Amino acid sequence: MDAVSRAIESLRRAPLGDPAYDDGPVLPGPVLPGSVLPGADVLGADVPSQGSPSAAAFRAAAVAASLGAFVELAAVADPGPGPGTGPLAGVPVAIKDVFDVAGQRVGNGTAGFGHRTADHDSAAWGRLRSAGAVLVGRTRLPELAWSVVTPGCRNPWSPDRGVGGSSGGSAVAVASGAAKVALGTDTGGSIRIPAALCGLAGLRPTVGTISRLGVTPLAPTMDTVGPLALTAADCLLVHQILAGPVLASPAPGDAVLGDAVRPDPAAAAGLRVGWPIGLWRDRVTPDVSSATEAAAAALRGDGVEVVTVELPLATAYARAAAYVIILAESAALWHGALSQHPAGLSQRTAELLRAGAAVPVPDYLRSLRVAHAIRREVDAVFHQQRLAALLLPTVPTTAARLGAESVEIAGRQVAVETAYAYLAALASVTGLPALSVPSGLDRQGLPAGAQLIGPGGTESVLCLLGTVIERSPGGRAVAMARDRLAARQAAG
Repeated sequence: MDAVSRAIESLRRAPLGDPAYDDGPVLPGPVLPGSVLPGADVLGADVPSQGSPSAAAFRAAAVAASLGAFVELAAVADPGPGPGTGPLAGVPVAIKDVFDVAGQRVGNGTAGFGHRTADHDSAAWGRLRSAGAVLVGRTRLPELAWSVVTPGCRNPWSPDRGVGGSSGGSAVAVASGAAKVALGTDTGGSIRIPAALCGLAGLRPTVGTISRLGVTPLAPTMDTVGPLALTAADCLLVHQILAGPVLASPAPGDAVLGDAVRPDPAAAAGLRVGWPIGLWRDRVTPDVSSATEAAAAALRGDGVEVVTVELPLATAYARAAAYVIILAESAALWHGALSQHPAGLSQRTAELLRAGAAVPVPDYLRSLRVAHAIRREVDAVFHQQRLAALLLPTVPTTAARLGAESVEIAGRQVAVETAYAYLAALASVTGLPALSVPSGLDRQGLPAGAQLIGPGGTESVLCLLGTVIERSPGGRAVAMARDRLAARQAAG
């Protein structure tokens, strides 16, 4: 595969220092002012008080299913620990079909390859179940989550458009109103990309923050578990449950989450955000560029200082490093099973696994060294510039038409998968947290996303900044259009 050879050759040219420092100390992030306030918000204003999804959610599930969101709908709602209990009591949740739920088949997006029946709940779903969440269904993904396109899924904003991937079904479930939140996985952008293309918020947590126990792996170095939801605040609330202790039965007047925080946009004043325009200059569509500029203006309007920064290593090598790591690690996990069941996967996925198995060990190890070097570069910029986050587009374009092989960007035809994944690679190879939030609409009325990447463990700060962007004119335009879309779907 030419793309594999090009990526490997690129990494062989990457300037690296002494390998003794490849796992060197991670520089601390900036000392930030108080950025969140205690709160008791729950997901949206209309969370049902009883332990079952609302009738509206069930109706929306039918719409979402018609768009290809689900591979399996719950026949009987599972209300969690008991009616009316838990911080997510009755909140409808969808999960990507890589998460174990006791007694359910896990399909991994394949026709039979790698299927299993779960004996126990995955750690992530177990936390949400204990918090009172209601499972509405398992969502569609590409084979083994090895793609940023989800075959069989159509975009609620325009059914002739795709949704990205690999958590594409999860995005459609939330955008269609079938779920308040969906669980996804993000290796090379698989939460952030469909969130951006479907007008949602999507949070990729710091690697290692959320347990991946009971979740089908793709590339363990980069795999993460996180939420897709309507807002950054909703993502943060779910993240708190996934990462921290759950308050099983709150007393009257208690916070709904035991250690819950909610973003307070007033606290953003005084923060500094980096603007690494070299990553995307001349590599995004004019509408996406305008939406990202508007997001930066919104932050400035709330007292955030936006400063230009340079990330030469990341700009040159992040995408190639991410690609080689995923190739090699996915092959280590799955190529042996493919050898025993050669007809179990599509030709495309099988070729990717074979290409990964052929990656020389020194080149895989070099890709890890490049990833470490990029992390050091980014950490140094955070520390030296006292940055709370970096701001960049999530995806260089809005949703491509179904079946399109390429999109036009800056006068060039770029392969859809290459375009979708390009700007997601920075957070993926560094293991840093990243949030995508809606930033505006293009001239065709399709949503674009802005991406915030922060120092490790700063999910709450990202969601604070994301809330500022959501409240900007572009963010509000997406939210209002999304509400109109949901109303039409509910009526029709």
